[in-house]
Amino acid sequence: MQFRLLAVSILLFLVSCGVKKKTNLNIEIPKIKYSKLIEENASKNIQDSESTSLKIKGKMSYRIGSTSQKLGLNFRISKGEKIWVSGDFFGIPVVKMLIEKDQVSYYNKIDKTYFEGSFEFIKQLTGINVSYAVIEKLLLGEVILDLNEKKYDMTTKENAYFLYDKIANQFFVEVAIYPFSFKTKSQSIAHEHKKKSFATYYNNYQNIDGIVFPKEFTIKAKNKDIETIITISYNEVKFNEKLSFPFKVPKECDQKIVVNPKEI
Repeated sequence: MQFRLLAVSILLFLVSCGVKKKTNLNIEIPKIKYSKLIEENASKNIQDSESTSLKIKGKMSYRIGSTSQKLGLNFRISKGEKIWVSGDFFGIPVVKMLIEKDQVSYYNKIDKTYFEGSFEFIKQLTGINVSYAVIEKLLLGEVILDLNEKKYDMTTKENAYFLYDKIANQFFVEVAIYPFSFKTKSQSIAHEHKKKSFATYYNNYQNIDGIVFPKEFTIKAKNKDIETIITISYNEVKFNEKLSFPFKVPKECDQKIVVNPKEI
């Protein structure tokens, strides 16, 4: 069951309040206009860079309720098209996922389960607006909201620029952007009445071939009484590699995951 919850978690949040880094060092944050902040943040978007693909080696630790585990992770991303994820225990692949624009496929050799479904199906089940673009942005450390679509209120605190929506119906929405680098520090959304919340915290960045790329980030999600915390670190990142996306559900994985909306 834990692996099934992990699958849903990755589906949603590859769509952390508890792992924020604390510091007593206060820096003077330069004043900046809203439009200039959005412009600077957008100029750092990896999605808009000349790179077309990414190959990433990393690792993940997760906790779902009282259960915790660690996985080795490999990502292959063809920007705007496909995301391939392989998880392994002690070097042995046990979980694979292929995320495409309108299709998500997954299997787990441990409990012999598999899943295939559209994002519309996932959105209907979860109530969260998940899309391929959202997942890709989360992996690349980019803001998932369209900050140009509407003007959010802005303030400075905790050594960052914070943007928040005071009038979002039933939702709390907040984005934090680092000064100087103008990269995403955190982003969170919470639904008060449905007791659902989701946040990502980008703890560290690294410079790879002149591109500022996430080094480690933490995801925290709560769906009613189920809390999930995932920390992902990228150990090796390569751009513009020739990629393949092998995916085939093994015959032994013959139990299809069916999610009941009443259980989410």
